[in-house]
Amino acid sequence: MFRTARKASLSQSGFSLLEIVIALAVIAMIVGVVAVRSGGVMNKGKATRVIQLVDTLKKGSAQYHTDTNQIPWEHMGGTAANRKLSGTQTIAGWQGPYIESPLTAGMHPASGTLHMYNTSVVNGNTGFDTDADGNLDVTDNCCTLWLDNMTQADAQSIDNAFDKGLSGNWYEGGRVKWNSTNSQCWVLVYW
Repeated sequence: MFRTARKASLSQSGFSLLEIVIALAVIAMIVGVVAVRSGGVMNKGKATRVIQLVDTLKKGSAQYHTDTNQIPWEHMGGTAANRKLSGTQTIAGWQGPYIESPLTAGMHPASGTLHMYNTSVVNGNTGFDTDADGNLDVTDNCCTLWLDNMTQADAQSIDNAFDKGLSGNWYEGGRVKWNSTNSQCWVLVYW
């Protein structure tokens, strides 16, 4: 009798295959929701890094422009001659360095390449329509941060930080432009 009762209790313990499948489905849904929500947080974090970098570059560029009457550029990994804000220069009026350290891949939100050019016409960008009215407002003599390897979500998050509320296509108007063909993003830093 004892053996029969034990066998009966053992056969009733544990989970059925249906219960296991339902539990796994619930866990998968929870993981999916968390992943989607954390993806938005990660995009905002990347945008915050770009905002901070643009702020640093804007301040340095403004001071460089005041001191030298020229628009600077700063190339990641370049020689001092290609780093007008962080490298020692012999140009008249230069009183830098204007930023704490040269641009590095670690400053890129997606671990790609970034450079700041002294023009808006770079790598396929023709200028910036800052007020999104359909006309280019800045077509030269400005500082443009160029970032490669940018996803649409990352670029759109950066655009939301700088251009939220502008009409038109988010990727064409305002201070941020994005090219889906080559995953490049341009941010107007100083003009």
